[in-house]
Amino acid sequence: MNGGIDTGMTVESVEVVSQNLNDDAPEQVEYRFAEPVSDVGDPSSFQLSGFATNASLKAQAAEIKEGDTNTVLTEYAPGTDVEAFTVAITDSQAVENESGRTNLPNTNELQGGEGGVSGTDAPRLESARSNDTLDQVTYTFDRNLKRDGGEADASKFGLYTRDGRAIDGQSIVTSYDDTVTVQFDSQVEDGVRQFAKADAISDTRGVKNAPTSTGDDTTGPNLASTSGLVGKTQFDYKFDEPVTAEDAKKFTVYTADGKAIQGDSMVQPSPDTIRVAYPDIQDYGDQISLAAVDEGAAQSSDGSATPNAVGDQSVGGDRSGSLTSGPDLTGASVDSDTGQVRMDFDETIDDGKDYDPASFQLVTSAGDRIDARDVVEVDESSVLVSFNRASAEAADSVTIKNNAVQDEQGNGNLLSNRGLGGGDTTAPAPDQSDQSDQGGLEERAPATQQSDEQDLNRDDDSIDQNNDLDDDRNNNRDDDRTDQNDNQNDNQHDDRDDNGPN
Repeated sequence: MNGGIDTGMTVESVEVVSQNLNDDAPEQVEYRFAEPVSDVGDPSSFQLSGFATNASLKAQAAEIKEGDTNTVLTEYAPGTDVEAFTVAITDSQAVENESGRTNLPNTNELQGGEGGVSGTDAPRLESARSNDTLDQVTYTFDRNLKRDGGEADASKFGLYTRDGRAIDGQSIVTSYDDTVTVQFDSQVEDGVRQFAKADAISDTRGVKNAPTSTGDDTTGPNLASTSGLVGKTQFDYKFDEPVTAEDAKKFTVYTADGKAIQGDSMVQPSPDTIRVAYPDIQDYGDQISLAAVDEGAAQSSDGSATPNAVGDQSVGGDRSGSLTSGPDLTGASVDSDTGQVRMDFDETIDDGKDYDPASFQLVTSAGDRIDARDVVEVDESSVLVSFNRASAEAADSVTIKNNAVQDEQGNGNLLSNRGLGGGDTTAPAPDQSDQSDQGGLEERAPATQQSDEQDLNRDDDSIDQNNDLDDDRNNNRDDDRTDQNDNQNDNQHDDRDDNGPN
């Protein structure tokens, strides 16, 4: 498959068509292309990704669907919860048309998939049911788990008696769909609250659970509420009685993609409240979605030193409008007078990193790919890159490679392609809601949350940026006219774009 890209060979939609986690048949997903397919390449060119972009999966088989040459039927290992994924990635040499040209690489929303997350992507315990006769407890989570109890740790499941005493599980009996049944030595009938500590299980994509409990309160300390973000880096944990605490690391917050961040230090503003600081979340504290306490994070201050029960509280921050935890490309505009392209994302981009210009490519109508010359600026949720003007005038779309940019948590983007619109790239990016011709990720408004310092400095920064850009244009205009043909030839790519998740 070395015939170059056909820019009309785009993926129109991707849909889950068959899933049964309890048989030995493969799970199936259909990729529908805009043009007929004559040949299918390596099945690994078709991949699924969850909201947490490090949880990705490659197809095991792929073939043209019988009676429909526009559709490729892909298969994934039996028991794979394909409905738990949010997007589908198609590499550049996934298919070939009758002219020997390959598809345009892109990432598409998975129809019939998870459709994004609300809260945290980490599995959470929803309920528990005891069997007093067998001394067993069945724990039910909010999603399907790995088959046959894979990676389930019985010692991290347990129950609390009324007086707050913890009893740990002994062995895993069964794991089926979204449930795990755990064997106890005895005293199941005395349990009033059941818990799963952090990392007790994994879902089908390998994402570990957050610490959670369900049932009635014990006479020991129980987490009653969290106040949400205090300033940029602190959360208040309020218990149902006065407590003491010694270890900030037992107070954990979770991002929307299930990443755990332990506390760094703490103070006690009132007898029943512990305030914990998380300096690492300064740039993304508003995206913290869950606050949790490990067993023994706090103790009763009445002299009994009874430890708290495992508990968690939602704290409001989430990425419910996004399909992945990394920056999703939502639009792109080109200024053909300067050769600059501004790419808009659905969240703030980390401006403290150096990004490789070769990770940003223009795609011409002939299927040629041209690397950017340099990254001009990162401005909140957009990135401005420069090309020579001839390339910009000839381009139809822009492709960004996997991990071309990162958000402030360090999450990278997925491979993506967007059609180019016109506009003034030196101003705030225009609404790209009508630029959907490439069939990629659904358009979503860029993130609008920003710090007070950013608000105060925005006007001064905009003036400085515009002056700098004007100077650069004047200085580089003559050089661009001379260099543009050579640069275009040097930077064209017909090689395979192998930049999806590994």
